[in-house]
Amino acid sequence: MKFGDLLTGTITRFDEKGRGVFDIQKGGGGVRPVLVPFTTIGDTVEAMFVKRQEGCLVTDLVRIIAPGPTRRSAPISPSLPQNPGMIWGDITYDDQIRFKQEMIDEALKNAGHNECVEKIIPCPPTVGTNKYEANERLYYRNRMDYVVGWKGEIGLKEYGSWNRYIDLKDCLLLSPDAPKILDAVRASMKQHPNLKPWDSKKQTGDIRYVVIREGKNTGERLIALIVKDLSRFSDETREELKDQLDAFANNICLAENPALTDLSFGRTIVPLKGKESFDEIINGTRYTIQLNSFFQTNSVMAAKLQDVVAGMVEERSEERGARSENPPSLLAPRSSLLDLYCGLGFFAINMAQRFPDINVAGYEIYKQMTDLADENAKQNGVADRCTFASGKAEDLSWKDIEADIVIVDPPRAGLHHTVIETLLDKAPQTIIYVSCNFHHLVDELTQFKTKYSIKEITALDLFPHTPHVEVVTRLEKQEM
Repeated sequence: MKFGDLLTGTITRFDEKGRGVFDIQKGGGGVRPVLVPFTTIGDTVEAMFVKRQEGCLVTDLVRIIAPGPTRRSAPISPSLPQNPGMIWGDITYDDQIRFKQEMIDEALKNAGHNECVEKIIPCPPTVGTNKYEANERLYYRNRMDYVVGWKGEIGLKEYGSWNRYIDLKDCLLLSPDAPKILDAVRASMKQHPNLKPWDSKKQTGDIRYVVIREGKNTGERLIALIVKDLSRFSDETREELKDQLDAFANNICLAENPALTDLSFGRTIVPLKGKESFDEIINGTRYTIQLNSFFQTNSVMAAKLQDVVAGMVEERSEERGARSENPPSLLAPRSSLLDLYCGLGFFAINMAQRFPDINVAGYEIYKQMTDLADENAKQNGVADRCTFASGKAEDLSWKDIEADIVIVDPPRAGLHHTVIETLLDKAPQTIIYVSCNFHHLVDELTQFKTKYSIKEITALDLFPHTPHVEVVTRLEKQEM
């Protein structure tokens, strides 16, 4: 098998990354999986061999020979059929939900768990435009990081590539304004030929990313150009950049990232207009969000995620009250909650608002985020019941925080093993685990089940048209 060889087959399943899979016969017997992105079960496809990876053949989709029954009748993105941000875009939405539930349940079963997902909460239809129907669940993201390629492309990296770029002319993920903003940046780059696009191979150039963040419920927008060296941008150039983008945002920034690592992160941020932050409101809680802040990327589903977590907090309280001669009204006075990996206070502040008898502690690695959480607690009137501290979760400096309930919302890599060990040692009554990577979650649940029982598993579709899904699990300490 050499690069460029063509293979044909019919997709029978998905791999962990949501790529379609069919099998071919190996010489000497047995089969070898072929991985094909942008396909669905039942598709008969032609694919081009790219590389071998862990016993599989990785390919690029060449064409659909015959569509499967779960493929949409018309492509969701005709101008960009293989959109890297919508690898499942051409699968009907009901089937996306079904496939996600099947994948989670299969992962639970393979890890030895008898439990399964109770339900997946779908993303509601988005408001239509004169170009797209309302039921497509488009424009749901509140953040996009558009990479700048060495030829001046502004858009996305090709699926599976780190150095091939798509010069984006349309965007169905963020908002209809996004292409206009990218065009304005392109015009600025042409106006200043001395400002070069970033070349990731040669590690040269000036403009690396265009980051757009939106408050879907406030109408605020932040545009940031991630650049290599701020000193290359004169006062005159900065003013001209502001003028080019002025109509599209109330907050415009330059953000310097001099590191060679390919990150859309700003070490030094200079506002050209407005602030280096914007506001979003989720379930009545107002959050100030900075350029580098993590925040759930789907504002509509972020509200539903808070509702699910709050429901688990309330459910735990009702169960405890049923076992008590004097059941509490909701949470007993001086009950406490620890929000581990709290970020800017997404769960902590909202829980403090919902439950007036609860004290909340938040813990997060970045002090910049906990400082922002303090500000957000103040502006939402709950600072007297919220305390935030910073440090690495695995360093265990949060171990002396006493809590009846612990919310954990780690990054995709999951929980550090020392965090799991400490949680098992401290053994709070309730752990609510919010996971964006159920493949790690199912393994970690095996460890938790030495002291805890799974009471509920709910999934939410925060990422339509992708194989990703958020899973929330409520764990209750076993009575000994």
